[in-house]
Amino acid sequence: MFVVAIGTVALSQGIKWTLNRERPYDKYPDIDNVYFANDPSFPSGHTASAFALATSATLIWPKWYVAVPAYTWAGSVAYSRMHLGLHYPSDVAAGAALGAGTAYLCHYLNQKLFRKKKDTVLLTF
Repeated sequence: MFVVAIGTVALSQGIKWTLNRERPYDKYPDIDNVYFANDPSFPSGHTASAFALATSATLIWPKWYVAVPAYTWAGSVAYSRMHLGLHYPSDVAAGAALGAGTAYLCHYLNQKLFRKKKDTVLLTF
């Protein structure tokens, strides 16, 4: 999960500073937000991290009682970012896709690179 977290943060920050999208409260001064962020808006890093964690947990423990609370929590993080006026819906959608995608990619690579082969025959003398 550590690699997923580092990868998600690195990708989201790289995209943020490359695209440099202004936040909703900068574009629409009527938005009464509680918190001011100093970095660009797209994608939502909080949402990306939340969905990366939820997806990683679900891939490691594929049970409904893990998936439902994990994705409910991640969805509430995404909603809160919009509700606070910090992100557009497209910011949180991209963050969710980025986080889940990073988790899936890391899980896939982990399975391919580090999975023990069951077909290996051990010869002993």
